[in-house]
Amino acid sequence: MNKAIKAVPDALQLYRDIKGEFTPTVWRAWDSALGSFLDPERATLLKNIPGISTSTASRHLNAAVPLETCQRHLWRWQVEKLREHAHQVRRSRPWMVIRVDLTSVEKTGQKLPYVRTYNKVHGLRLVVMHVSIGKLSFPMGCKIYDPSQPEETPIRLALRLIKRLHPYHWGWIKQFVVMDSGFYSADALDLLRHWGFEHVSSGGKSNLRLRDGRQLKNVQCGECIELDSLPGVKLYASRVTLPRAGRLKKFYVLDTLPGVGRTLTRRHKRRWLIESFFKSAKYDFGLNEIRLRTETGTHNWLFLVWLSLTLALFMQGKAGMTTRKHASWGWTLSEAASWARDLLMPHWSALSAQIQLAQLHFRQTLSQLAYLENSA
Repeated sequence: MNKAIKAVPDALQLYRDIKGEFTPTVWRAWDSALGSFLDPERATLLKNIPGISTSTASRHLNAAVPLETCQRHLWRWQVEKLREHAHQVRRSRPWMVIRVDLTSVEKTGQKLPYVRTYNKVHGLRLVVMHVSIGKLSFPMGCKIYDPSQPEETPIRLALRLIKRLHPYHWGWIKQFVVMDSGFYSADALDLLRHWGFEHVSSGGKSNLRLRDGRQLKNVQCGECIELDSLPGVKLYASRVTLPRAGRLKKFYVLDTLPGVGRTLTRRHKRRWLIESFFKSAKYDFGLNEIRLRTETGTHNWLFLVWLSLTLALFMQGKAGMTTRKHASWGWTLSEAASWARDLLMPHWSALSAQIQLAQLHFRQTLSQLAYLENSA
C-alpha cells in the first residue's frame, strides 16, 4: 500500500495534464464521468454519474473535445512509466510483451456508429494493443474495425498500432509480439521482422502449406519449418489442446525463435492475459455500456475506459504482489481503481457521499410523512 501511495504524484501528473486541456465547464462533466468509471461497484451508466444530470453528461461526452491531445498525454505518460519500470527490473532482463487482439462489444441498437453484424454478432469491433513489462501493463492503442470498409482489415489496424512501438525507440528493451491466428499473415509477419521485431509468436491455421508439401497440422512440436508463403524464413511450430465450447480444440503456434514444444506453447500463452483484461474492461470499467449515439461520443467513451484502466493498472502494479507461498496481487483491479479514485479525486468521493446523504434524508422524510398520514 505504501508503494501505491508513493505512486500518487505520478498518476496525479497525468490527471492534471488531461484536465488542462478542458474548459472548467466541460471538465466538470468529464471529471464526474471518470470518477464513475473508477467505481466498479456501480454500473457505468450516464444516469449514475453524480453531480450532473443525464442529459448534461450526454451532451458533454458527445461534444468535440481535444481528444487527440489527451491521447498524446496518455501515450507519453505510459511510455515514461514503462521505461522507468524496465530500469527498475533491468537485472531480470525484462521483455516488453506486445499483445494485439480483436474483441466484440455486443449492441442492440441499429443506428449506433460503427455497429455492424459480423460473424453473427451485432456490435462494435475493437482491435486493441495491450503492452506489459514485468508486472506493469497498459492498454496502449485501440482501432475500431468496420467490416463495411474491406481495405481496413484487423491485420492492418494491428500493424498500425504495433508500429508505434518500433524497436528503434526502445533500445536495450527486448520486444515480444504475440497474436492469435486471426492476425496471421505471411506479409504481416515479414513486415514485423523488417521493422526489427525479432521475436514474434503467432497462431496459425492448421491447413497452412509448408515448403515440403505438408500442412501445419502434420508437424512435430518444436520442429523447424518453412512456410510456402514465406520462403527462406525459419519458423518453429508447436500446438496446444484446450477445452472450447465443451470439446477439445487444437491451436497451432508459429514462433520466430527456436524452442521445444513446451517452450513455444508457454511463450504463446502469454497472449491470454489480454482475455482477462477484456473481461475487466467490459464488466468493471464500462466498455460494454457504450450508449452514446455519435462517433465522437464513442471515441470519448473509449478514451475514458482506457484512462480509468490505465490508472487502475498503474496503482495495482505499484502495490505489487503478496509474499505468500502462492503470490497474488496485493490489490484486485477493482480495489486499485477505488484507491485511484479516492486518492486522485477526493472531491468526487465527497460529492458522492453528499448525494447519498441527501437521498437518505429524502427517503426518511417520505417515510415520516407516510407515518403521519397513517396516524391521522
